[in-house]
Amino acid sequence: MRFTSPLIPARFLERHKRFLALVELADGRQVWVHVPNSGALTGCAPVGGDILITLDRRPGRKTDYTWRFTRLPGGWTCIDTLAPNRLVAEALAAGGLPGLPRPLRVRAEVSVPQGSRLDFVQDTEAGLLFLEVKSITWVEDGVALFPDGVTSRGRRHLEHLAALVGQGHQAWNVFVVQRQDARLMRPAVQVDPAYARELAAAHARGVGILVLQEKIDPPEITLASTLPFDLT
Repeated sequence: MRFTSPLIPARFLERHKRFLALVELADGRQVWVHVPNSGALTGCAPVGGDILITLDRRPGRKTDYTWRFTRLPGGWTCIDTLAPNRLVAEALAAGGLPGLPRPLRVRAEVSVPQGSRLDFVQDTEAGLLFLEVKSITWVEDGVALFPDGVTSRGRRHLEHLAALVGQGHQAWNVFVVQRQDARLMRPAVQVDPAYARELAAAHARGVGILVLQEKIDPPEITLASTLPFDLT
């Protein structure tokens, strides 16, 4: 995928609540930008750090700009949590994800009987396959960690994926690491031990786990490779 709006260099100054940040443009002006990420952005928002934003003037918006990328020692990180879904949608349209059955048809934002919405369901020759996509931006010492905040919604998705497996369907949790300095993915036990337990339990019940790493060359992002995971 490619961001079509020009990328504008800026410096991160501070975050206000979850969805607003104050940044400084190259000409010294300070402007508010939308933060398309509800997580803690652990390690991704150093004060004074270089970021890239886009100009997105649309009726109803509170800000004219959106934060897209942060430059870190290991390279660029995409902080936009909508990007992984777009990448997965492109991959499914192009023939599928590595290690998963080829989709015959794909639907997005599908409601399931358990009461939640999952990102994708695909028809395969073996039946229905449900996918939930999660974005990872937190990496420490080469380990991608999820979540960076307590997520009851994430636990609920895992419960529902496991229930779908129990009904005879296939179900996968897809983690997309939005930076290039990770070599392994682990659940962040220190942040949300309940999520870590639920992830291990869901996997034991048959929920697949696929970890994909992005290649980031702003304004372009691609799914580059798979990463191993460790649930212990």
